[in-house]
Amino acid sequence: MKAIRILTILIVLPFLICCTTENGQVQGKEHKEQDQVLGEATAKQLSKHLTDEQEFRMLFENLKNNLKKKDLNNVASLLNFPFYTSHKEVSNGVGVPIDPISLAEFNTYKSAIFNADVLRVLPLCKEDNLSEIDEKTDEVYYQSLKKLTDSGSKMYEVYMQYPETSTQAESYFSFIFGRVNGKFKMLSTYAKWPVK
Repeated sequence: MKAIRILTILIVLPFLICCTTENGQVQGKEHKEQDQVLGEATAKQLSKHLTDEQEFRMLFENLKNNLKKKDLNNVASLLNFPFYTSHKEVSNGVGVPIDPISLAEFNTYKSAIFNADVLRVLPLCKEDNLSEIDEKTDEVYYQSLKKLTDSGSKMYEVYMQYPETSTQAESYFSFIFGRVNGKFKMLSTYAKWPVK
């Protein structure tokens, strides 16, 4: 009787181990796939709960970190294309955005947009250089850019003024940010010196 039990255990046990191991591997794969789907869903839910300002600040920190490292290769993904690089001058202020560049043109103009001064000054940006653009602004430049953004979303501006190197003159640049197709992006820039 003992011999039959031992023989049964020796024959049946390998089958049980084999089936359990394969079943465990399949369950492990299923759990990994479920975890990945849940992780993506959680990220989407989290982004839905972030305010426009929080998403803008995340994008802006990402930009500053890339500029500190002088890594312009990752910056293209932060821009909305066409990306406007200037504005028309009008008698009462800033006119419509002009001089758009495409993603294909970015490599040609990236060093002009993110020139040595921008690389040096922008990472030092402080709170008083940041502003939310008034939704009821009557400035044509911001109204034109607002048309590119998602309905009901906010726009932000980073404006920095700084002394030019080796002169008494002042220079400046600005970057405008807004939500396009659910994601915060840089919409445009203008500066004292043209990009194109």
